[in-house]
Amino acid sequence: MAYGFVGISLFIILVYFIGSLYIQQNKYKLLAEARKSIETKFHSIVSIKNIHLSIIEQFPNLSIQLDHIDVKGTMYDVHQQKIFTAKKVSVRIKPLPLLIGNIVFSKTKINNGHLIIYTDSLGKNNLEELTKKRKKEKESAFPIPENIELNEFNITIKDDQKLKNIQFYINYLQVQTKETDQITELFIKKNMTVHSLTFNHLKGSFLKNQLLKGKYTLELNNKSQTLSAKNISLIIGSIPFNINGIFDLKKEGKFKLNISTKGIPFDIAQLFLTKNINRVLKFITITKPLAIEANITGPLSGGEPHVIANWETKQTTIGTKQITFTDADVKGSFNNQVKKEQAPSDSNSSILLTRLIGNWHSIPIRTTNIQLNNLTNPKLRGGFSSQFDLAKLNPPLNTENIVIKNGIGKINIDYDGPLNNILVSNTKITARLQIVNGEIYIKPIQKDIINTQAEIDISNNAVEIKNLTARTKDGSILNVTGISTNSLAAIPNTPGKANIILNIKSPFLDLNNFSAALQHNSKKSRKTNKATFSKIDHLLENETIHIYLDANSIKWQKLVATNLKTSINLKTGNWELSNLSMNVGKGTILLSSKIINNKGSKTISANYNIVGVKADELLYGMGNFNLPPISYKNVRGILNIKGHLIGPLNQQGDFNPNQIKAQFNFRLSQGALINYAPLIKIQEHIFKKRRLDSLRFSNIQNDITIQNGNIHIPRMEIATSVLNLFVGGDYGLDGKTNLHIQVPLNNITQRDQSKKMLNVSNKEKGGTSIFLSAISDKTGQIKLKLDPNGSKYKKEQIAQ
Repeated sequence: MAYGFVGISLFIILVYFIGSLYIQQNKYKLLAEARKSIETKFHSIVSIKNIHLSIIEQFPNLSIQLDHIDVKGTMYDVHQQKIFTAKKVSVRIKPLPLLIGNIVFSKTKINNGHLIIYTDSLGKNNLEELTKKRKKEKESAFPIPENIELNEFNITIKDDQKLKNIQFYINYLQVQTKETDQITELFIKKNMTVHSLTFNHLKGSFLKNQLLKGKYTLELNNKSQTLSAKNISLIIGSIPFNINGIFDLKKEGKFKLNISTKGIPFDIAQLFLTKNINRVLKFITITKPLAIEANITGPLSGGEPHVIANWETKQTTIGTKQITFTDADVKGSFNNQVKKEQAPSDSNSSILLTRLIGNWHSIPIRTTNIQLNNLTNPKLRGGFSSQFDLAKLNPPLNTENIVIKNGIGKINIDYDGPLNNILVSNTKITARLQIVNGEIYIKPIQKDIINTQAEIDISNNAVEIKNLTARTKDGSILNVTGISTNSLAAIPNTPGKANIILNIKSPFLDLNNFSAALQHNSKKSRKTNKATFSKIDHLLENETIHIYLDANSIKWQKLVATNLKTSINLKTGNWELSNLSMNVGKGTILLSSKIINNKGSKTISANYNIVGVKADELLYGMGNFNLPPISYKNVRGILNIKGHLIGPLNQQGDFNPNQIKAQFNFRLSQGALINYAPLIKIQEHIFKKRRLDSLRFSNIQNDITIQNGNIHIPRMEIATSVLNLFVGGDYGLDGKTNLHIQVPLNNITQRDQSKKMLNVSNKEKGGTSIFLSAISDKTGQIKLKLDPNGSKYKKEQIAQ
């Protein structure tokens, strides 16, 4: 055995020596024959630098090696494009036939080569003359080998007319053939890189810079002239694919391919696609790998193939900047020939979601109808519906001012518009939200709204409250309709400010604690900006809200009123109350006011007109207006007041009497003073036997000024059922009281006061009188004493 191996080895060395000697001696003849054979076969101009016999290149086999081959077609002078170049071409010689003296070639190996097929803009091809002239010819001195191996080899197919550019770099490719009667099997092993797979350079390349690696078999049917692939395993990039297909190699032939993979990350899949398709897909996020199956058909002569791809993934996050779904099970498809009468193209393409089951901000959703059409100018169309726990709306609302506690929500959302450059003119977002038995906490008014039933329509950034009914725990009942524009963030950069109009009707409204909305702004921890539909916090702080309020009955503090009607404007943190009217008993209150927010401090200004209201009811209801000199316990009568006030609001939304400025005219008719302390104190000096604890009077009228905690009372006559007197001066809320009291001496004699009560005049002199002063001491207590300046004060007041 050993002797046999040694003998064969010596024989090969001998053949190599003899062959090398022969090639060396006949080098130029052999080069000429090789060139002629190639030129005849391919109708080209050939250059070969060297030829020699090698035992190393395809060891242990002998091979004939050609160095630096250069092949130019007949169109080279026109295109300056060669057909083929190679640094080294090695043709293996079968060893066994050498034993009987025959030379048979078995394998061709090409290193550092380049194959170029070029078509210019006029459709002229650098292989055109070869195609025209080539006919059946006698077998050349270099017959077609049984197999071929390429190393570091480039293939370029460029068509300037069809805008096609295909470039492969072959790291390693080996093709072996096995023939039967009708079938030629091609055993292929390859490792190559796709630099470009461009069918139209305006659209970009598929598989750009992706590695293709695999080992598989193709079948060539010589009778039907078809090439088929069955269950080929191929690595593209780093992803395993399974490929089946058939290629019709006849003239005008077509191909069909089925390509599938069980798991490819979405970002990796984008690397396989053209820049035009990725221009659309870059706006979409899919976090879990996709299972994809694609069917591709098209002509071998070139042109856009028809692609239908189906894909699915589970438990993924999928969405765009506008809307994102989590924990989603998704099925979809891609078709680049939606309209069959039109050729495949990006503009004739669509991506369809045939199933999407997942969550939108923890809200369960389900849809079978989301489409992305026309990848040249992509347009998204579709929507979803859901029934859900209403509290799950809190995250997408993303507001600190509204907290949803309970209830059932039903929502339908539809979108029709582009993925990018979203504008009101090109986008339509519609939604309907239904609320059943909702409980919602409204932070600015610190109230829980319960038993909420609502039907709300959304169109782009506009919201229409078709109907909303609710109650509060204190018994208020709300019936609300309204509309707002530019109040959502669904369409960004919408021109114009938000404008909200609310119509509120109520059979009963308890306004207590609503004043919390007037509190000073406290420092908030801002929520991070999220991709939600809400701008509620911004609206409440910066935009315009118009409220038209109509309530049959209201309660504020202890005041009960009926038939309240008003309009309220809230704008950039300021409030304006216009034309408020309401009935208190048989009387009416008219009010217009403004609340101005300046760097967190709120100031109120108001014009008011009180007509025919019972004084004790008003004072009781309004907590005596925080003015110590008067109380609902002491005053009776029909009150008319008209005036204006301005002042800051405290943390509770009330004003501090020491800080307000006010001017008003009042008239108290058919009145009485009951246990009024300043009058009772007079009995310490005079009229000790008279009842000053219950005094009736016809009219008291004056113009009052309040400023810096001081109530200024011009001299006025009080003609009561027991006596008449004059009072004027200043009552200090901060303990600086100085009142002048004039008691005419004609009061000493008891008389019928009814006539005098009807003829009251603040300019009346009063005749001979006792003058007293009510002055507060250091402790704030008011003391009565004789007033030496009383007469002077009277004259000054009368003279004014």
